[in-house]
Amino acid sequence: MEKNENIHIRLEISRDPLTGQLNLMTRFNPSAPNFIKDENGFSWAPTKEEREFLNEAFDLIRKKI
Repeated sequence: MEKNENIHIRLEISRDPLTGQLNLMTRFNPSAPNFIKDENGFSWAPTKEEREFLNEAFDLIRKKI
């Protein structure tokens, strides 16, 4: 995937040492324009590019890299 300024998240893939299964963790940029923190908690409205990025990562996990 090409570098895109509309992606404000980072994905981390790890393997669970007990089960051997792959896990996907999403890290949010708290200063991103689509990430909101208020007294009720956190909100995130993913951009089109972020959704595509996440779908690509889930596809990789399903294939069990």
